[in-house]
Amino acid sequence: MFDKFNNNIFLLFLLSAIWGSSFFAIKISVTSINPISVACLRLTIAAIVLSIFFFYKGYTFKYPIRIYISIFYIALIGNFLPFFLISWSEVYIDSNVAGLLLSVAPIFAIIFSHFLTADDKFNFMKLIAVILGLIGIIFLLGFNSLKNIFIGSDYMLLAKFAVILAAFGYVISSIYAYNLKNINIITLTTIVTIFASLMSMPFMIIYEMYNFSIPSMNSILAVFYLGIFPTALAYLLRFHIISRYGPVFLSYVAYLIPIFAIFWGVVLLNEKINYNSIVGIFFVFLGIYFGQKGSNAKHN
Repeated sequence: MFDKFNNNIFLLFLLSAIWGSSFFAIKISVTSINPISVACLRLTIAAIVLSIFFFYKGYTFKYPIRIYISIFYIALIGNFLPFFLISWSEVYIDSNVAGLLLSVAPIFAIIFSHFLTADDKFNFMKLIAVILGLIGIIFLLGFNSLKNIFIGSDYMLLAKFAVILAAFGYVISSIYAYNLKNINIITLTTIVTIFASLMSMPFMIIYEMYNFSIPSMNSILAVFYLGIFPTALAYLLRFHIISRYGPVFLSYVAYLIPIFAIFWGVVLLNEKINYNSIVGIFFVFLGIYFGQKGSNAKHN
């Protein structure tokens, strides 16, 4: 049990560390590249990287049409739309506010997983985990972030709603992926990313025709980073965690991402950790511990 717990937490921490760095990269990329183009380019780069690995390993695309329909929905609501919505929202709101809003994901997860999966059901331990995690997030991101959720211009309020919608998309797509029991992780990740890339391309082309981006070198490097690490590698980890431990356990990544955002700020920007951050980290870790103890998903 202890080894299983360590493995669970290690994978969740690794995914959170990668995704936690994406907020900085998104903020850099959208300074000179349109948000829809950032979403499309990171998906396209990830699709190319994953396809090379896919064919190198000798996998093939041989599944019933219903599987491809499910994968299309996963790509739409779990890749393309969240990537665009979060990239667009960070033009108008700070990344810490986006991180706080994304922390609603575990709430969505425990509700919808109960009704849409056969085994990842609601229980009291999961509720405790969500409450503790939310308390931790408020301490981590500051009470001003909580206050800022309810203020701002129409564009800012719309941007905040877009982040919540992205969190909802992540959760529902994770449940779809969890219910696909007979497809390996490499194939699922590759097809999902290819689909998401293809569906985003027409939007990028049309938008760029009227609002042409003039990317800086920093934005280009940020997009390549987003494509390789927070997209290709992170989505392999994401679907592995979903298949092994269920969508509710995966959703706790929303609580860890702000911790790693703070970590990268300390490492890369020499920022300081304050008392509230320490308290917040404690509550998040405690919440994840209770969440793991309450996990009832069947491991594949």
